[in-house]
Amino acid sequence: MSASEVPVARRPRSPLIATLRVVLPGVAIATLLAVVVAAVLSAWRGAENRAQAARPIELIGPRLTGEDGKGRPFVITSATAERELGAADRIKLHEPVLVRDPGASDQTKVTADSGIYDETAGRLELAGDVRFTSPDGTSTTQAATYDARTGEVLGTAAVRAAGASGQQLQAGSFAVKDKGDSVVYKGGVHTRLNPKK
Repeated sequence: MSASEVPVARRPRSPLIATLRVVLPGVAIATLLAVVVAAVLSAWRGAENRAQAARPIELIGPRLTGEDGKGRPFVITSATAERELGAADRIKLHEPVLVRDPGASDQTKVTADSGIYDETAGRLELAGDVRFTSPDGTSTTQAATYDARTGEVLGTAAVRAAGASGQQLQAGSFAVKDKGDSVVYKGGVHTRLNPKK
């Protein structure tokens, strides 16, 4: 030691300082971890919310009413419905039911496994076990299109029909026109008439 240096006596550290030297870095690390965890959870929830927002809204038991171009009322219902992604004017229908002239003596009911209603075009496309029921008989096909503007029903798939008086018919396609007064069958039309007994 040199003559100019005077030894300085160190004071003993207080227990509080010793404790803080250990606790404060621990608190800093815990705070940093909490911030990181919060950021990760926020990003995860944001991705989940965006995924939910991208899913279409599902309606249960929707009902659409209107009139065709000739003033005849129609009602379209279904078990569920949802708008197609990217096509806001197209609505997917599960188990749709179309009723033309509801409550009238010549009411026609059409059911199917699925359908798409195009609001812009005013058209209902039906697919899968499409069944027509009216006072004149029943018909079945795999696909049909109802034009809500004209009231016409067109089918490009094979059709089987049974009349109320027992006649049977098969064809490759059909068109229901003139308020149902006129049905045109095309493509391999076969008819069976049963005489009255």
